[in-house]
This record gives sequence, structure tokens and C-alpha cells, in this order.
Amino acid sequence: MRVLALLSLLCAAQAAPAPCQVTQLLSAPVTYSAPDSARGQISVRVSCPGTGWYRVQFSTPAGPLLAPGGPVVLRGERGEVRGEIQGVPLDLRVQGSRAFDLPLVVPAGQWAVPGGTYQVLFAVTTEAVDGGRP
Repeated sequence: MRVLALLSLLCAAQAAPAPCQVTQLLSAPVTYSAPDSARGQISVRVSCPGTGWYRVQFSTPAGPLLAPGGPVVLRGERGEVRGEIQGVPLDLRVQGSRAFDLPLVVPAGQWAVPGGTYQVLFAVTTEAVDGGRP
């Protein structure tokens, strides 16, 4: 009886829906110099299976990004600059496929940082939401 129960559990676990896929994640490097601010954009497309609902989470090494956005550190060969990701929506649910375009702003005046090319480290995760639309 215990063996049958264990096999049923394994079959149920294997029948779980496939996870969502990030089919596009573009974060072009930002060229920065202290006298001028710099702008960039992070573009993400998330595709999820079936008709279920999924919740998307954006994060950086500093932690999760919540609406409407938050501070980020951009790294380059010559050091780090501080910036901000803007436009994180309150509604981070996906059913099917959804695109997210998040503006990235690096303010002028970071004089201790040499000019150069910098990029943000960015991660996208998803989780299924039980019971239909969250």
C-alpha cells in the first residue's frame, strides 16, 4: 500500500505543468559619464503553459523589485554606478504570454565613478498561482 501511494505521488509530481519560460530578456549595456544621466531599458517576455495563471518576480542581487520600481547597481569593468528601474507594474500576473518593458535610469553626478559601459544583473522567476486568477 505504501509503495502504491508513493508511485501515485511521483506520477502526480511528473504531471505538473511545465514552468514558464523567459523567451526574451534584453538588457543592453548603458554608457555612462558623470556629467550626463543615462537611460536604458530591460525588456522581458514571459511565456507560460496552458490556461493557468502565474506570478512573475523580478529581482537583482539586492533583492526583489516591487512596483513602481527600485534602486539597482549596474556593474562594469571600471566599477559600479547606481541607477533605478522604473515602471514595474503592480499586476505581475501572466496567463499565456506577456511582455514587460522596464525603463532604467542612471542619474548624472556620480563623479567618483569613471565613465564607461555598465549593465544591471537581473533575474526573472515565476510561480504558479493555484485556484485560477489570483
